[in-house]
Amino acid sequence: METNCLGPAPDLSFRFAPPLEGGGELRGTTSVVAFCAGWNGTVTDELRAELRGLGASLAAIHPRGGMLLSPDDDPRPLAPAPHLWEAFEVRRPGRGGPGLTVLLVDGERRIRFRREGDAMVPAEQALLSALRSAASSSRGIGRRELIVNSIALALAATFLEACATSERNGAGGDRALSAGGSGLVEVPLVVNGQKRTLRIEPRVTLLDALRENLGLTGTKKGCDMGQCGACTVLVDGKRVDSCLALAIQHEGRNITTIEGLANGEDLHPMQQAFLDHDAFQCGYCTPGQILSAIALLKEGGGQTDDAIREGMSGNICRCGAYPNIVDAVRSAKGRV
Repeated sequence: METNCLGPAPDLSFRFAPPLEGGGELRGTTSVVAFCAGWNGTVTDELRAELRGLGASLAAIHPRGGMLLSPDDDPRPLAPAPHLWEAFEVRRPGRGGPGLTVLLVDGERRIRFRREGDAMVPAEQALLSALRSAASSSRGIGRRELIVNSIALALAATFLEACATSERNGAGGDRALSAGGSGLVEVPLVVNGQKRTLRIEPRVTLLDALRENLGLTGTKKGCDMGQCGACTVLVDGKRVDSCLALAIQHEGRNITTIEGLANGEDLHPMQQAFLDHDAFQCGYCTPGQILSAIALLKEGGGQTDDAIREGMSGNICRCGAYPNIVDAVRSAKGRV
């Protein structure tokens, strides 16, 4: 699967600044390219670990030079590269351009994401806005690219804050980037009808937020790749593989987990149907099966047994209870 492609990346060549010699080119790997007014190149251990895990490189470019950070190397200073500003059509901050421009370039030199921001916008606000834009403009995004996007946007927030601090202090040049921040953002969610506010890292998936932060362990972690359906939840009534969704993308949206179906002691009709038809064995996949079945019927699907099998094909039952699951879904029609 592919995400939206904004077009091919232009020239990615650079030269190192003294005392280093020579130069190189970003290619064959995922790269985060950030154009900003200026910073001192400080990189946190957490960021380095993420870049190493993803095999991504970071190029931070400012008018007086920049820095290149590869996953397992020390930061290397870059010489001024006016050709990069021109090639990526980025206006410099001092010439009416944005305080920050962040681009995500994949290993095939395709621009996957571009975000511009005002250096005076609060970092958390910029991060939330950028993630919402990435979520609305991307389709078929895989888990790896999703996490790379979140890292790119976390970088954007860091650079925005650094530039904002520099401007507020009237420095006009490189300032030390504070590493004292926690890197956490506040994410308000509506889960099972209740408003809950989490303070989490931007990269936390909806699945981990539900299980680890809210204690809603009915949502199961299976393949962690969006293939088994054990982590299925409903978001605004639609089925979502929560292991592939970032929690921060679901601010203010109505999320329903298996814990939110029953009304006190009264089970949801689909839960009762699964009990009546013995549509489970070990039960590990059952929460995802039930939520998926509810969404299927509300979507108007499942009119025949074959349609039920097709509509539930994204939810795997390794115990093989499929005939009983079909019976349960069929019996719940008209009651969901």
